[in-house]
Amino acid sequence: MMYRHHVNTISASIQERQDAMYNLVKEKLDLILVVGGWNSSNTSHLQEIAEQNGTPTYWIDSEKRIGPGNRIAYKLSHGELVEKENWLPTGPLKIGITSGASTPDKILEDVLKVVFKMKDEEALQTV
Repeated sequence: MMYRHHVNTISASIQERQDAMYNLVKEKLDLILVVGGWNSSNTSHLQEIAEQNGTPTYWIDSEKRIGPGNRIAYKLSHGELVEKENWLPTGPLKIGITSGASTPDKILEDVLKVVFKMKDEEALQTV
């Protein structure tokens, strides 16, 4: 007789991030940034959760995917690499951001710096 046991192999930190993403997509957001390695299955799942919600979502592996100008190169959850012009809307925004479990905080910081710099430059142009 063969017995099968269901074993949950997802780590606590990955489960926490997925739970947080399910809560994040309930918010009224203008866009979501998912930051993490493109070979990461847990980051891919975070992107999938966000895409299913319908909020514009961009999975990038570093700040180098943003620019020049208001352009972004990002991956979809099924792996297609796409580019988009004018991805960052003008005016006040509510942005959600998350990262894969193994994504260093420094990469998140660098992504946020680029986004904040873009918004700062936009504000200076409107003055």
